[in-house]
Amino acid sequence: MPQPATHTIHVAFRCDGLTGEFQDFKMAAWMPGYYRIMDYERYVSNFHAADATGHSLPFEKVTKNTWRVVTANAPSVILNYDVAAAATTFAAQNFLAETRAFLAPPGLFLYVSGQLQHRVTVVIKLPAGWTTIATGLDPVPGRRNTFTAPNFDILLDCPILMGSQELLRFDLRGHAHSVAIEDVPANVSRDKMLADLKRVVDAATKLIGEIPYSHYTFLLMGRGNGGIEHLNSAAIAFNGNSLSTDAGYRRWLSYVAHEYFHNFNVKRIRPIALGPFDYDTENLTNMLWVSEGLSVYYQDLVTVRAGLVTPDQYLDTMKSAIASFQNASGHRYQSATESSWNTWGTSGVGNDRNTTISYYNNGGMLGAMLDLAIRHQSQNRWSLDDVMRALYRTYYKQKKRGFTDAEFRQACESAAGAPLDEIFQYASTSREMDYARYFAYAGLDVTCTSEDAPGGYIGVNTSTRDGKLAITDVIPASPGAQAGITTADQILEVDGAKATAKALNDALVPGAAVKLKLARGMVEVPVAKNSKRTYTIQRSANPTPLQSAILKDWLRTAQ
Repeated sequence: MPQPATHTIHVAFRCDGLTGEFQDFKMAAWMPGYYRIMDYERYVSNFHAADATGHSLPFEKVTKNTWRVVTANAPSVILNYDVAAAATTFAAQNFLAETRAFLAPPGLFLYVSGQLQHRVTVVIKLPAGWTTIATGLDPVPGRRNTFTAPNFDILLDCPILMGSQELLRFDLRGHAHSVAIEDVPANVSRDKMLADLKRVVDAATKLIGEIPYSHYTFLLMGRGNGGIEHLNSAAIAFNGNSLSTDAGYRRWLSYVAHEYFHNFNVKRIRPIALGPFDYDTENLTNMLWVSEGLSVYYQDLVTVRAGLVTPDQYLDTMKSAIASFQNASGHRYQSATESSWNTWGTSGVGNDRNTTISYYNNGGMLGAMLDLAIRHQSQNRWSLDDVMRALYRTYYKQKKRGFTDAEFRQACESAAGAPLDEIFQYASTSREMDYARYFAYAGLDVTCTSEDAPGGYIGVNTSTRDGKLAITDVIPASPGAQAGITTADQILEVDGAKATAKALNDALVPGAAVKLKLARGMVEVPVAKNSKRTYTIQRSANPTPLQSAILKDWLRTAQ
């Protein structure tokens, strides 16, 4: 990076020992942890291939992210190319400016097709005046600014932050944890940040039962937005000024706890679709509500277990999440599994915010109800914690693979000792969730009050299946129920137009009527006013011994 102001990164890639008439060199199309096709190859320019003597080797682009080089059994092949970096920081793209850089390896490093298993070494040439490099890569002893990875999957999973960051460290049970900090005001105590990060790591690793890495790096970038988890690091961008308030500091702890817990849930405990990765295309799964949603659930639970957040603060967070979810119209049209599958933007109802949900938020609530259901059904002998530990042992450590959708459900029902049909129906449909029932298992009373809100309401929830709008839930006594709509129905047209979630949502005007063509005939449904819901969660006055035990074990704090 000799001229950082140009936002251009130069890469030289040397491969020794290749055989064959030609080799395909590829660049990943996406970054694991960020489920979008990024088309990183469009930022590559000035590509050149040569042998060790400097003799140019012919090449051509054979796919949008593949360069085919005629190597003719050359013992060494050296590629040189430039990568244009972005002008704003984001955890899934390269950034380069005069004083700092963030390198997103999938968008920077080429690899040889079919040769991901080989060890790789990276030498970084820092611009003048730059002093720090932070990454999850292993440093090579005795070689300055040189790092190594056992294979290219690990390389692509280790972002690199450089410049003049503060570099701090704490150790936990013999494992080093590096912390690179940017743009955090001087009045925010570094000692407190380190102590609290250590408590988060301690609580999370005790939950699973071990520390699975030799060292871990927090890349705390105090500018930009978004965070992405990695096998032994996390890249987290945030507003450093927010740490100056108690509420902002707690949000930051929760955010960091989320990305850290991913080193277990996603990087090691994972759906079978999420590894080994196909870097060329989407890696589709129904289970991001587990991978991301349960990480949302545990991010707050870990901070409670660490003694950094009180149980009452946790319950306030949960009631706000429930209200946010229920007051958004998207929960009537999309399930957690659909949201997971469609996050790549390849199919389904698209990204219309009125007809989609976040598998993050929905998954967090499903995690709480799943945990409470397991504790209740097992008489508080088992919990979702036990499920996570079992998945870690069985699939990550023993089978060395991800789990299928059915295997995840089986693990949950095995812990509960009973079927959990309703919870998994909540995950796969847009059925209304009975929060009161599940929180009552912990001796908590959930109440809901309503008031008029913008928008219309007919009391039916739908799901898009194979391009068709199916009814998944009908609210008792709602306009839809009174019009005779049932869960056996399928909507073909809305006011004469093809039925889609967006078409139905847009047609709901209070005081009017919507004409629905069902597979069995026409119905006309009056549209009522929408309502805004407010939730409270309070401890029951007279909990049973089981309810008290579940609440105590569920929201236990550090001793």
